[in-house]
Amino acid sequence: LSMTPHERTNPEVIDGSRRKRIAQGSGTTPQEVNQLLNQFRDMRKMMKAISEGKLPNAPGQFGGLPGF
Repeated sequence: LSMTPHERTNPEVIDGSRRKRIAQGSGTTPQEVNQLLNQFRDMRKMMKAISEGKLPNAPGQFGGLPGF
């Protein structure tokens, strides 16, 4: 609950002071918040690529991901 609804839907708006506030409210460090936001951004890119069928060397609908 350290993030506002706007920040949850648009994580791009989170700047340094907001990251510090989120870290304090969640009991983590700003570095951990940065890491989480980076992982979220990377996963968002991958999901978009999968949905558009743009993964290189990815046979099948789910890019050859294990379990699919």
